Amino acid sequence: MSYTLKHGRTEFKGGINILASRDLQWTEHGITLDAEHTGAKYLPVGTPVCRNLDTGKYEVYADGEGGEAPEGYDDFALLNVDVNVDGKHDVIIGEVLIKASVYEAKLPDTVTEKFKELTRPLIRYINHI
Repeated sequence: MSYTLKHGRTEFKGGINILASRDLQWTEHGITLDAEHTGAKYLPVGTPVCRNLDTGKYEVYADGEGGEAPEGYDDFALLNVDVNVDGKHDVIIGEVLIKASVYEAKLPDTVTEKFKELTRPLIRYINHI
């Protein structure tokens, strides 16, 4: 579940379980997702995030130039909850995976090969062959 300073209810969405194992670890401190940088959008379970070293807030991950790791970011992780961002109020999220086995086919397209490289071996990407 995610929280903002805005009072209200959110409807249940998604319902996708990306976890391939019950052995997992969430970040110990939760994250603050930068609403202004993210904009008004829905983020599904499995969205990759990373911490902006200048602001200390998290943003949706995107590869840097030439498909390299983005500069000025660290603490790469996956959301384990759906999040509705209104573009105005930062969102506090507790279920952020830093160690887990996840089904690759259930992840959003924003999980790139570079992101997988940055998060292995703590996050294992499982495929059924």
